[in-house]
Amino acid sequence: MKPLTMYALILLLLVFTGCEHEQDHDHDDHNHNDGTALTLDNCESSFGLGANPFYSTYFSCVDVVASGNNTVITSDNLAPYESWYYSTADENYIEFVSQGTGYYLNPNTISHQDLAISIADNPITKGLTINDALIDGIVGTSSDEYGMGAVGVALNGIAIFNPLAAPGDDIEDEKFSFDFYSGHPTNTGYYHYHSSTKGPLEVLSHKGLIQTSTVGSGEIELYGMMCDGTLILGCTELDGSVPSNSDFDAQNGHLHNITDGTSVFFSNRYHTHICTDTYTGHKFTPEIQYYEGCN
Repeated sequence: MKPLTMYALILLLLVFTGCEHEQDHDHDDHNHNDGTALTLDNCESSFGLGANPFYSTYFSCVDVVASGNNTVITSDNLAPYESWYYSTADENYIEFVSQGTGYYLNPNTISHQDLAISIADNPITKGLTINDALIDGIVGTSSDEYGMGAVGVALNGIAIFNPLAAPGDDIEDEKFSFDFYSGHPTNTGYYHYHSSTKGPLEVLSHKGLIQTSTVGSGEIELYGMMCDGTLILGCTELDGSVPSNSDFDAQNGHLHNITDGTSVFFSNRYHTHICTDTYTGHKFTPEIQYYEGCN
């Protein structure tokens, strides 16, 4: 082979190799390009003027702006922690570890998403009685179900999905594909949560609001907000008190002021509790919208 031809082949090989490497990192368009892992220390956040201080107090890794009578939360939906669902070339990748019998690695990989959730500042109730007949765990049995896909956002900017598995699947079985943070990606790379997770609790810890980020043991347990304005809490109220479950509906929801004990962030706001060892009737994100919205 002539020397010039050999040189051309080597150059061509280097070009293709470089393109493949760059493609592996297309979703790492923020904080990954310098070769460091994405964490709560370096994920980017911004909070616009006029936004309820609730968001800057409790959220990280998001951009929040006031827009008319709504608050819009956006993020790139990249988990600020390690997961085996990142690309093997990603700084946040770790190898799969089985968490017990039946656990498996799903074939999907986390990718950048343009997550945008618009929430009415003063949501309008649908006037529903959310009972066992509505909370059936089956897709398409009520027009008041949250839609499929991203219908909320967690404190760390990760998408929250409803608790309804796609037809043919069982939400109770999906947990066997969860990573250490109880999350997993769809076939389009959309990483998300269906239930309680230490990810948002680590945000509270990082902000100095709690000491313990173990699910079920946090001094305050707040996970995120749904697109209709419903808040998702854990085994506590926002002020750290134990919820009074006497008025829970079928998805562990009830209404009262959302307060940290000093400031009232939302008046008489519907919210649900995920506290799987104590409130065993509903272990997931809410199934039925209490408020109008979620366009």
